[in-house]
Amino acid sequence: MHPHPVLVSAQWQVELDEAIRRNDDVGMWDVVARQPDQEEAQEAMATLVSRLAFRVDNRPRFSEMFLMPVIAPAGSELIGNASNWKSASFAVSEALDRWLPTKAFKTVFNGIRPFDWVGTWRPAVLRSHLYRTMPGNAQAKITTVAEDIDYPPEAPRLGFVCMVLTSDRGWPALPDPSTTSDKRLQDVVGYALHHVEDADMPTVLTPDRVQFSITDGVCRWLRELDQSVKVLGWSVSPVASSADVIKVSLRLDSPTVSLTQFTLRKHQIGLRGVDEILQMLMTLAPVMDIARDGGLPAKRSAERS
Repeated sequence: MHPHPVLVSAQWQVELDEAIRRNDDVGMWDVVARQPDQEEAQEAMATLVSRLAFRVDNRPRFSEMFLMPVIAPAGSELIGNASNWKSASFAVSEALDRWLPTKAFKTVFNGIRPFDWVGTWRPAVLRSHLYRTMPGNAQAKITTVAEDIDYPPEAPRLGFVCMVLTSDRGWPALPDPSTTSDKRLQDVVGYALHHVEDADMPTVLTPDRVQFSITDGVCRWLRELDQSVKVLGWSVSPVASSADVIKVSLRLDSPTVSLTQFTLRKHQIGLRGVDEILQMLMTLAPVMDIARDGGLPAKRSAERS
């Protein structure tokens, strides 16, 4: 479990928050680029993007996005399966109610969002999810560029249960770590989502703030991927047209999908998150110049939430 960092009300953070509210990605990165400590600046950006303060009947409300990583075993239709989610949603919601602080108000979104989608979320997309939970605020669907990660048949898949917590007493907080209650939540959610009797159980991690849950989920998924389909090598390539996007390519020991690629966004996980994922990759395989050896995942415009 990761604590909330204490953000200083500095002028640059006010400018950053205003750029986020305008959906001005260029302005966001311009503010961040002017800061001497890039690690702290990007950590602050990841925090501000996933939070929203507003008023209802002149009373303050504080909302923040939280994610619960779910790693589906190979061959499972768990992620993106609407009927399976419908049958499991009540148990998942009830388990979260028992785990969360008693005064937390939660909004859990339908379905398990694939990492393929979450990794492509721009700041405006993440903010749109927060706005959807505001009373009386109608949000139109945002068209975004979506990528499908290529998975070998024997590979696990990563997804996230997305929820917004709202409080009238400051930013929402998660419960203190507890081996017993954390395991109970993971077990209940895992059993609720387990829809094929002879299949392996999904791996469920406890919910956390966006930058930590994505980082933890990707690291755990990479470890399970390496156990199922050996990772032979990897490379990382920043995208020249964006200060935000990083492409990670994996060489896999698979006759069906020998090369795959996924997206990391620094506004989601910050430099610390990127570093943790790279550290995990270094424990699995050597660095290889493999991005040019195969085709890139297909891109398409899609209305995905």
